[in-house]
Amino acid sequence: MRKRNGMLIFWPAYFDQNISRSQGRKLPSKLSAPDVTLDILEKAAESAGLEYEVEPEKRYPKDGSEAKGYIVIANDEGHKKKRLMLMLAKGVRRATALRESARIAAEQKKSKKKGKKRK
Repeated sequence: MRKRNGMLIFWPAYFDQNISRSQGRKLPSKLSAPDVTLDILEKAAESAGLEYEVEPEKRYPKDGSEAKGYIVIANDEGHKKKRLMLMLAKGVRRATALRESARIAAEQKKSKKKGKKRK
């Protein structure tokens, strides 16, 4: 791994509510969200106004089974990693809530179509 001065790495597992602390989650379950992906982390970084790069082909060291990637955030202001993680967590929860509400709306729309019968 190349050295990145002034940059911090955040894996989706840090924010995933379905992962235990021993498996790599860094935040309390109240502040995390289920099924966090790299796309959700990107949206969270954009909403927080952070500069970032995406490394999609990387494997999380504690679970090397599939490549989930990570996001690298520029830390020009010298924030602690925990502070940036909390800023991202707010955006992650917002993005997953939007994803969930869109999924529920799609299911309701689909069930309404099934309920209508033609005569």
